[in-house]
This record gives sequence, C-alpha cells and structure tokens, in this order.
Amino acid sequence: MAVINKIRQYSWVAIFFIAFAIVAFIAADLLGPNGIGVLGAPDTSVGSINGEKVKREEFDAEVSMVSQNYQNQTGKAPDETQLVSIREQAWNNIMFRRSYTPQFEKLGIDVSQKELVAMIQGDSTFIHSFVSQQQQFQDPVTKKFDKNQVIKFLQQMPKAAPMQQYQWKNFEEAIKKDRLKNKYEDLFKNSVYVTQAEAEAQYQAQNTKAEVKYVYVPYTSIADSTLKATDEEMKAYLNKYPEKFKGQETRSLEYVAFDIKPSKKDSALLFDEIKKLAREIATTENDSLFVLNNAENPTPISFKPIKDIPLAMLEKTPVILKGGLYGPVLDGKAYKIFKIIDEKADTVASVRSSHILFKADKAASAEDKAAAEKKANDILQQIKDGADFAEMAKKHGSDGTAQTGGDLGWYQKGGNFVKDFENALFSTDKMGLMPNLVKTDFGYHIVKITYPQTKKQYKMAVIDKSLDPGEDTKNEIFRKAETFRNTVKNTEDFRNEIKKNPTLVLQKAERLNTNSTDLNDIKGAKEIIRWSFSDGNINDVSVVSEISEANKYVIATITAKSEKDKASIEGFKEQLKAEVIKEKKQAQIMKKLGEGKGTLEEIAKGYGTAALFNTVADVNMANNMVGTSGFNPVGVGKSFGLKPGKRTKPFIDESGVMIIELVKINEAAKTADYSQFRNQVADPLKQRVQYSVSEAIKEASNIDDNRHKIY
Repeated sequence: MAVINKIRQYSWVAIFFIAFAIVAFIAADLLGPNGIGVLGAPDTSVGSINGEKVKREEFDAEVSMVSQNYQNQTGKAPDETQLVSIREQAWNNIMFRRSYTPQFEKLGIDVSQKELVAMIQGDSTFIHSFVSQQQQFQDPVTKKFDKNQVIKFLQQMPKAAPMQQYQWKNFEEAIKKDRLKNKYEDLFKNSVYVTQAEAEAQYQAQNTKAEVKYVYVPYTSIADSTLKATDEEMKAYLNKYPEKFKGQETRSLEYVAFDIKPSKKDSALLFDEIKKLAREIATTENDSLFVLNNAENPTPISFKPIKDIPLAMLEKTPVILKGGLYGPVLDGKAYKIFKIIDEKADTVASVRSSHILFKADKAASAEDKAAAEKKANDILQQIKDGADFAEMAKKHGSDGTAQTGGDLGWYQKGGNFVKDFENALFSTDKMGLMPNLVKTDFGYHIVKITYPQTKKQYKMAVIDKSLDPGEDTKNEIFRKAETFRNTVKNTEDFRNEIKKNPTLVLQKAERLNTNSTDLNDIKGAKEIIRWSFSDGNINDVSVVSEISEANKYVIATITAKSEKDKASIEGFKEQLKAEVIKEKKQAQIMKKLGEGKGTLEEIAKGYGTAALFNTVADVNMANNMVGTSGFNPVGVGKSFGLKPGKRTKPFIDESGVMIIELVKINEAAKTADYSQFRNQVADPLKQRVQYSVSEAIKEASNIDDNRHKIY
C-alpha cells in the first residue's frame, strides 16, 4: 500500500515526462529534414522551375507514368540504369510544360485538331515520323507507310482495352508536343540571314592563304614531374581567373572496389548441378520442356550452323555425333551442355582458321618479297618446333587479326577471302597447322585450321547455368569490405589502409557532376555519387555500397568538392595544378628563347631538339591551324597581321610557344558567286538553333535541379 501511495504522490512527474517525450517526438518530426519547419508546410521539392517548386509527389507521378509507358512498350519493368533515363525524361516533361508551353502561348503557336489528324493519317509529305516509322503502319510487302493501316487501327480503337487507349492518347500528345517545339524552333531558323559581306568573308577565310615559317616549342617538351605548384600559386591563379572555375557543382572521389566473384566452392556446386542436368536430359522424352524448365536462358530447339556452336565445345569435342551429349563446357560466364538431337547437310561448307600474314603485295620489289617469304618460313619452322601460334601472330602478324592471335573466325565457302587463300582453307579435312606457306596477292600466310571444313547443321538442346557467386561468397566479400570500412575514419586512413593490402587498388573519379551515374568503368554507382552530393563532406568515407550491375562492393572517400557559384582550390586542385605548371613552362621557354634574334633556323637550333622549325604554305582563317602546332587561332591571327618578311616576338598559345615569320600572302581569286559560302555560314547557325534555344530557355527559367540529393 505504501508503494502505491508513493506512485500516486509522484504521478504528476511521470505525466510530465510522458507529455514532454510526446511533444519532443512531434517537434523532431515537424522540424526535421522532411518536417514543416518553423514557418510552414514541409519542403518536399526536388527543384524549381520559373520560381515554382517541383514537388516530389509531382515528379514521382511523372516518373511513374513514363515508367509505365516503358513497361507497356518493352513488356518488362525498368532496372536502375533505365530508371536514370526515365527520371531525366520525366524532369524534361515537367520542364517542357513550365518553360516551353508559356512561350508557345505568348506567340500563339498551336497544333489544331485538323493538323494533328493530317500528321497521323495524312499523305507521305506531311505524316509525322513517329507514325511513319511504326512497323504496324507500314505495308508488309513494300515496307512503306500506308495510311490505310492507320485508319484500320483507329477504327478499332473504341473497342480497345483502356490501357491501349491511354497509350494512344500519350502517343498523340508526344506528336503534338514535338510539332509545337519544331514550329517554335523554325521561327529562329527562318530568322537566320547571312549578308553578302559575311559570305565574302567566308570565301576569303578559306581561300586567302599565308605562307609562314615558324619555330614551335610545345609545353610537352618539359616534363610535368620537374615542376611543382604550391597552394599559394594555385590560389593566386584561382583569384586571377575566377570565371574559369565557376558554374558547376562537382565532387572528386577516391574509391576501392571489392569484386564479387564466384569462389571455387560456387564453381564446384554449379558443375555438380549441371552434370546432374546432363544425366537427366540424356534420358528425357521431351527435350523442349526440359530446356524450358531447366535452362537459365532457354533457346528454341532448332538446327544451328557450326558457327553458332561455342568454340569451347568444339575444341573439347571436335567430332560431333547425332545422339551425343557434350559438356559441360564453360562459355563466358555460363556452363553449358549440348544434346545433339539431329543433323542435316548445310548448303555451303564452313571452316574456322587463324593466320599470320607477312605482307608482300604486288607493288613490293623482288627483294622485299624474298625477305618476307624467308621470315615467314622461319616463323613457320619455330611454330612446328613448338612455339605458340597465337603469340607468334601477336608478335609478327601485320594485319588487324594480330591482336586476336591471328583468329579469322568462321568462313563460308564463296565468301570474301581471296581465291588462293580460300582454296588453301578448303584443300584439307584436317585440323592443325598447314605444313607450307600460302601465297596470295597480300603476301605470305602461315595458316592454322582451328576447325576443319564441314557441311553440317545440328539440332541441339542447350542447357545453360551462369556461374554466379553464392550467398556465402557474397557475405564473405561483404565482411572483408565492412572490415576495411570500420578501420578507416578519413581520407588519410583510407589511403594508408589500401597501401597495406596489395590486393586493393586505389582509384580516382575526378569532378563528377550531379548527373553522373558511373565511377569510371563501374556502371550504376548513383548511390555513392548521391551520398557525396547530399550528405558527404571532404574527408568523409561512405558506407559499403553494393553495385549489383558491376558485381562489386564499393567504398569511397570525398577528396574535393566545388559549389555551383563558388570556386575553391580543393574543388579544382588538379586543374589548377596543371594551369600553374603550364605557366611555369611558358616562363621557362620564353626565357630560353629570349628576344628571338637571328634566323628562325638559328633560333630553333640554339634552343635545342625540343624546338621545331617548319614552313607551311596553307595557313588560312577557316581552319585556324598552323602546321604541327594544331588548333592555333592566335597564331593564325598573328600570321595575317604581319607584313612579308616580318615576324612576331615569342608568344604563347594553348599548346606551346611560337615565333612566326610571314613569307607571303596568296590572295584569293575573284569570284562572282558567293551562294555556296553563304550556305556554309547559314547551315551551322541553323543546326545550332535547337541546342541554343533549349539552353536559352533553361537559363531564362532559373532552373534549380536538386534531384541528385534524393535519387
């Protein structure tokens, strides 16, 4: 009773703490990242367009619609990679409604119902490409658009399923949207006008040519490793040229990948499973049903030419017999077994071969031909004595097959090989190295028959099973990745831990932007990239992320970041370092060249082997090239600004330091017709309209895209 009285006495304390906890819980929810905040409703936007927020609900609904369209068209749900494109399309749809549509309305641009009908059912001159390219609306024989097919389709539309009607409505909207956009862009294309003076200037730019002499010292003549860039120097360069380093939010990462590979245990288990399937398919009475129920990627049982049989099987069992069971053989990532149900004669013979070519064509001298033949015979003898054919092909082959060990693949008689070579391939029924050279118009060939000629096709049942890591294997690899992650706290720890483990490789992904989805060759790494933009700071280390598309566990650390309108040394360190080092190279080269006294030949010789001296006669303002210096508008401008016999002082361009001396100007001949050159100026302007209009509308719409922080 005393205890109960105590509880009653202090019950107000319990009530207070319970009430406080409830209020704190609600406040945390309201004031949290997804809460209403202090002043109003929750901010669940993914960005804004024209000052109007794009709510997450609106964006998700658009994504859902585009995803459904994709699924209706392909018959399958989009994977993560395809979702990236779908989200982009959804964002563009919203942007079109908010940015483009108001422009159309201001200008009175519209698509009438009559116009829409003409684009769908009209003649070939007005039909929209979206419609004409649909196979169901083409004549089955001529493959040309047939509007009668469209009319038949539309007559059945009222009876169609609701989903099909919905899809057709979206299809019509897409046509209308494209037409509106084209009309809008055509206004700008039709406004392009090129004056007579501009056409004449284009003609002169192409046909007036300067003959010049020059000395050129490329920056690459000085090794980067011989120079350093301090933080103070990089900061000074950044302050001097701030506009070079603004405009995009980026992240630079270092990362380590743990490959999720099958273990020996996984291989053994799969091998046992497929051997069991081999025993079962040997006795089954319904091959098609067995393949359908047991193959990972079932393929119809049909006759296949020899070229469709994996080489791994042919190398293991070169003689294929009706009723035989072959395998398991490893073909790529999958183990396969083959049951030969039947065979029949093919229409033409096929053979597989490899060769090593020693070139000696018709134009070669007798001495060159003799030398090529001698070398070919020497290599042939080495192969006969045991040298590896593929390695010798890589070392001595002189055509495109050298890198693949001389492999020519399968060849059917009557193909595009030269006659002498084809005759040699089909002159034997044996597999292996041909004892003598084969001479053709291309030279001398060492030939190896990797599968002898055959005229058979085989009806096969194929069972395949991929070699994938099991759950135990994945768990073990994840454990190793987690152990690594738990050991490191920052970027320095990250690098040091990798140095301790020779099986790990430090990799870098520089200046990723908000739309990036990959880490170099690792596809589908959006989760890590999103972390780096939304939650991560420099020196932070990510959690272990599974990238299923690449079969890897990845851990990353942020090494640099730059904000959209605020440049920093950390965000552009590598770029700043390169620019500072380039300036130091410029100073070194300019100092060594001095005032550039003497002839250009003497200046080049005095500088050393890094200085290139040359004369070119075709410098013009259309291509902006000066000899071996590459794209060089500064050099071209200086060339035409000189008088004959005069030269520039040493000057810098993007790739090196130059001195140019003008020999003479060859004036363009007179012409009365500039129409060709008027078009040369106008056409690129018209081609850029679509991109330029799009960029202008985006800029005017004040787009703030924050999707990367959520998706």
